[in-house]
Amino acid sequence: MCSREMKILRSPEEEMDAMMYLFQERTSLHRWKPDRVAFMRCLFNTQLISAYGKFEGNRRGYKFDNTLLEYGRGELPYNGSTGSVSNVDVDRLYVPLFVNQNHWISMCINLVNRTVDVFDCGGRKNTRSVEAFAVLIIVKAVQSPDKKKDYNVKQYIVSYVPIHGLNMSGNDCGAYALKFIECHLLGLDFSLINYENIQEARHKIAYDLWEAANNEVL
Repeated sequence: MCSREMKILRSPEEEMDAMMYLFQERTSLHRWKPDRVAFMRCLFNTQLISAYGKFEGNRRGYKFDNTLLEYGRGELPYNGSTGSVSNVDVDRLYVPLFVNQNHWISMCINLVNRTVDVFDCGGRKNTRSVEAFAVLIIVKAVQSPDKKKDYNVKQYIVSYVPIHGLNMSGNDCGAYALKFIECHLLGLDFSLINYENIQEARHKIAYDLWEAANNEVL
């Protein structure tokens, strides 16, 4: 592969973040009807999982990372800041997650119902990876004015949306993860995304990113 080709390639995380940014802009510009939603980036997911590991090891003495609080207050990421506070202005968080560095899943964290819906085209259960989001101590930390915060929040209920017979190529999990978020947000049936049309969906994602890159508003 030549050096020029290497320069134009993007990492999977960058591609996923670009689509999450596009989803956020579509809602904030009211091109999509749903509101009170937030679309989290891959760096947030990595930081939250790392923070959760430290929290589990020392709940009593844990000090919350200010970077995560900035996400909870809608101040980060800077290129998509909304100022919307989790569980105050935002009812749902949509999260793409790279599991074991080889498989994409996505989630909807409902802050009102205290649930986590997991969308996995492989039909697996990634309990440990999802656990940090089910506890979601960031919500408690953002809202409490007391410096001696109580982080013993009740864990959210996790459910795996039944999905079977997808990702037969083993290479389409990222496209499925994004399209599941889109379907869930817009109230569309997941059966609309299947093995027969996933390549078309991949092309649509690529076109959406190209179109956004050439749109002055975005």
